[in-house]
Amino acid sequence: MKICNSEAMKIIKDLEQKRQAIIYNEDNRSRLSYKEGEEKVICKYNYCETRKKIAEIDERIRKIKHALAKSNCTAIIDGFKITIGEALVYLAQLNKEYSQMEVLSNYSKLSRRITANGVLEYTECLYDPDEVLSDMESLHTKIGKLQVAIDRANLTTMIEI
Repeated sequence: MKICNSEAMKIIKDLEQKRQAIIYNEDNRSRLSYKEGEEKVICKYNYCETRKKIAEIDERIRKIKHALAKSNCTAIIDGFKITIGEALVYLAQLNKEYSQMEVLSNYSKLSRRITANGVLEYTECLYDPDEVLSDMESLHTKIGKLQVAIDRANLTTMIEI
């Protein structure tokens, strides 16, 4: 069956939720508590069936993730000439850079304060905070374009599962 990368990610998410629900039910139904003299209320829990269901889901997740990883290593993103995998790493790097620029943009070019012993202390930035703001705008645009390119690639790249 051929699906796009985005569909694969959605299927993986659904399978992981299904797996989590099975584990939740197992945690709640795999033991029985009762008081002496009370009749046991038996739940329909079967250890072997539960292990089998989890193994089937895990195998399907592995196969889809493998196909997706292979696609991420080979599919080239239009306009960037890098793979989806590289683009994801690059996006994380750009977001870290943007976060650092946000910190730098919060400072004034020159500030002063009075120390505890009454001395006037100056702090001067060794860069232009306005230049940082301008660079942030450019970086924000670049991040947006990269995100859209990744999304587009995930919608148009087909994998076999």
